Amino acid sequence: MPGAATAEIYFIVAMMILILIICVVAVWAFFRTYKKEMRERAQREAAKAAAKEKAAAEQAAKVETDAG
Repeated sequence: MPGAATAEIYFIVAMMILILIICVVAVWAFFRTYKKEMRERAQREAAKAAAKEKAAAEQAAKVETDAG
């Protein structure tokens, strides 16, 4: 068949484009998840620091009332 080589090249090019699209989508999903996890981690650390600060303030208030 005279157009077999051309058809095969078109097929290979189409498969490469499909692979690139899948890779781009996978990388996009990865970074989206990564950013979400980092944002949640920062919120957890901030909440943990706030709770620790609150506990320290309560402890200082308790010591102050016990001493006074």
